[in-house]
Parts: sequence; structure tokens; C-alpha cells
Amino acid sequence: MAAIAFHPFSKTIDIPAGLRRQPLEAWQTSARLNGLLCRSGIRVLGDLHGRKVVDFAWERNCGFKTLHELDSLARRAESGARTNGNVPLPQNVASFAIPESVCQLQFHELPITTRLANVVRSIGARTLGDLTGRSTFELLQYKACGWRTLGEIQHLIERAISGEFDESHTDDSAAAELLTLLEQGLAKLSPRERQFLLARIGGEDLPCLSFAEIGRQSALTRARVQQVVARAVDNLRKTWGPRVPRLLELVNRRCLSVVCPLTPALLEQWIGDCRKRFRLSRKAQVRLIAALDENIPCWPEKDHRAGRIDDSTRKLDVDLANLARESGGHIAVVEAYRKLTHERHRRLTIGEYLRILRRVRCTVVEFKDPHIPIVRLRPRSAGLRISVCRFGAKATSHQPQAKFVHERFNGSPQIASSVNVKPSEDAVVRQLPDDPGRPRAAISS
Repeated sequence: MAAIAFHPFSKTIDIPAGLRRQPLEAWQTSARLNGLLCRSGIRVLGDLHGRKVVDFAWERNCGFKTLHELDSLARRAESGARTNGNVPLPQNVASFAIPESVCQLQFHELPITTRLANVVRSIGARTLGDLTGRSTFELLQYKACGWRTLGEIQHLIERAISGEFDESHTDDSAAAELLTLLEQGLAKLSPRERQFLLARIGGEDLPCLSFAEIGRQSALTRARVQQVVARAVDNLRKTWGPRVPRLLELVNRRCLSVVCPLTPALLEQWIGDCRKRFRLSRKAQVRLIAALDENIPCWPEKDHRAGRIDDSTRKLDVDLANLARESGGHIAVVEAYRKLTHERHRRLTIGEYLRILRRVRCTVVEFKDPHIPIVRLRPRSAGLRISVCRFGAKATSHQPQAKFVHERFNGSPQIASSVNVKPSEDAVVRQLPDDPGRPRAAISS
């Protein structure tokens, strides 16, 4: 068990009998120390007899320099010297001893206060092991580092030694362990942080609200609500040290390995026969995981589409629709990814691919089996033959105008306007269903 020993401040003060009635004014002390002794009821040297310097550590406006001066005064009184010479700092001061099992814990992953974070940043410490050999008095000399900060360090070391931050889990139990830690961490948040976070993710049978809606209910601005929610998410991520980030990495790795987004149904299968009952719904849990780690492809709702369509998304949407049409109207998400990366999208990562799937318009993702989602053509787009062509480099500016077709969200094409197609410009040509009354048209990408 790590402990801080306040040597030599823990030594009992022994004032000689001949000096116990001498007033403090006869000894040269600073105004800060004089005020501290007056507030503590010390009028003569004899009042210090039998007490310890460390007893004054918790008094107001008492720091390391004041304690060192008081210790110097006590030793001068014991030796009978009234000179105000500065006594050198003793060498047998307390120092931190960090066990090797917890030396690698990173401070940025641990639940520490802003004050302690500033102190460890000032001394250049990144892990708990960097505190090994550092004395308590050395830390007390840094700005904003007092006895409470030292107590926080001691409590942090004790929690680490007790195994609270250990990472003992497997891939199969990662989801259940993560949800257990998150619900326990929610209970440790402040009431406001917990209320705003639950309102944001729709937890405990509450509707999922936006920042503006939460602000109107609480008479706060949208920006202020967003700050509170961000702080709550950060505190929740660090409550159990590196355990929650490591578990989130396992969940993300498992999603990417099967090329499947995290849905409430998939999370339900991962939990399996876990006997623990959770207060949050599966949708709220998926939203909470998404808030903790943006890299995890989370789909709380099956039909939700996020983000705008850019050129890369539009091209992948066309290629994905072609693959689905060639496969009879549907294709597995993982098989579509293999073909796309083998042919035209070799630099496409799995995470980017799953994020783009939420913004496609020509196809829809179905989750009959949560582990094997399927990409299917939309019913109204099933009759479209989609292909890509390129105008030759020898084309001139006198080419005829092409009709620009804009497909609305429901998949019904209609001619919107006319545009001039420039030479060597990519264009997506869509063959509409056989209808002699409908012209063929080109969509510029």
C-alpha cells in the first residue's frame, strides 16, 4: 500500500523548558507564518511543544514554504539559536514508490482533476511510473500543488494497486463488461451531467433530445449544454482508467473484423446470456458508445441517414448499386466491400465504407441477420441500369447539351435543367426503364 510519510514534519516538536515562555515576536518569522500561528492560538514557543509541523498542513494559506519555515523555527528553538538562518531542506524526505505493475498507466487515461493534470504536465510526467523517486516536497514547490493534490496522487496509486484499472477481459465478454462499467460510471457523474447525457442519448425511457431542446428545458444555451455533455462523456471515459478505452477498441475491432456496424440487435447478440440487467435500452447504449468513440460505426436506428452526399459517396453509391443489380438485387455488405476494394476503391477502409453506407440513396441496408447485413436495391430504383462513361479527350466545346437528371430521395428521376458537359468530364449515365416517352439523360458527377 502506497503511503506518504511526512518526514521530518511528522516529528514531535520538543521545545526546551527555558524557552517555552518566550513570545513569538522574539523570533524572526514571516508575516505568513505569524498569521498562521495566531489563527492556531500559538502565542509563545511553549504552545508548540508536543505538536507536529504536519498538524498545520491543512490550515488555510499554509503551503510548503510555510511548513518548512515552521520546521526551521522548531529546530532553531531546540538548538537555542535565534538566528533566522535558512535551514537546508533535509534529505530524508518522503518519495513516491510506484509498483512496476501500475507504472505504465497513462495520466491522460486516469480520472484526475484539472489541478493534478496541470501539475503532472508541469513536471513532465506521463505515466504513474514517472513519479517514482520524486519527493512530496519537490511536488509542493510547483504552482497549484498542495496537500490535497498529494492526497489525490496517493488515492490514485491505491486504486491502481487494488486492481481497479486492470484490463482483464476477452473479446467475447468485452461488450457486457463495457456496458457494466458505463452504467456504474453514470452513477458517479454529477446530477446535471447525468441528466443531460441521458437526455441526449435517450436513456431511461427518455426521448432523445438535441442540445437546443435540452437548453430550452434547463434555461441554458445550446453551447453550454454541449459543454456539459462533452465533460460528462470525458469523465465517463476516464472513470475506470484505461479499461473503458480498451474495451471500446475491442468493440471497434470486432465490428471492423466482420464488416458490420454496431446495431442494437447486434449488441444484444454480443451480450448473450449475461445475467446482469441494464437500465439503459439497447438503442441508448449504442448511442452512448457512439458518443464515447466516434470511430466505432454505430447505427442506433436502421433507417437513419447521416451527412451529406459528396462526390466519393455518390460514386460508391453507383458502384454499390451496380453490384447489387448484378447479384440479383442484393449482396452482403462484406462481399460488396471485397469487390469494391478489389476493383475501383482499393484505398477504401472498412470504417469509411461503413460510414458511407449510412448516406447511400440508390440502395438500402437490411439487417435480417445482425452479423450479416445485406445491401439491397431500393424498390423504385430496381429498374434502373446504372453505368459510368467518360467523354473522350478529343471532344470539343461544340458538343450538344445533355439533360441533367436529379434523383430525389425517393428514387424518382426527373429532368431538372440543362448543363454543358465539358471535355473529359466524368458523367454518370442512367438508362431509365423502357419507356418511349422518356429521354435518356446524363448526370454530371
